[in-house]
Amino acid sequence: MDLFKLDPGLFLWTWITFGLLFVLLWKFVFPGLFGAINSRERKIRESVNKAEQIEQRLAEIEAEHGKVIQRARDEADEILRQTRKDAEGIKTRMLEKAEAEISELHSQAAASISTERAAAIESLRSEIADLVLSVSEKLVDQTYSADADRNRVEELIKSL
Repeated sequence: MDLFKLDPGLFLWTWITFGLLFVLLWKFVFPGLFGAINSRERKIRESVNKAEQIEQRLAEIEAEHGKVIQRARDEADEILRQTRKDAEGIKTRMLEKAEAEISELHSQAAASISTERAAAIESLRSEIADLVLSVSEKLVDQTYSADADRNRVEELIKSL
């Protein structure tokens, strides 16, 4: 089994090749590779920082959004309260106006009723006077046509 046998020449040339390859890699490949790795690391770090800044700004925007929503709700509540207050004032004014109109209509109706009652009483008195005169004429067989006689009869009716 010659596989596991040590050959000093091969050993030396392997180390020389390895060293030469390592120097070439160190001189030409590793600087670009390390530069790319460092550049990539820097970009990742910047991306993480930007993501943190974006996350922080998003949190600020959400807080601001919450404040704006709350302010809008407060304003809507205030508008609703003011509207209810205004509606209550309008309702009160309308009720007062309606009550005033009702009162005025009531007083007008009372005056109209009073006037109508007085006219009805006067008309009734006149008709009673005519009836009394008519009955008196038939009982006495005398005609009452003078205004003085009519006035006496009306005074008689008023005294009743």
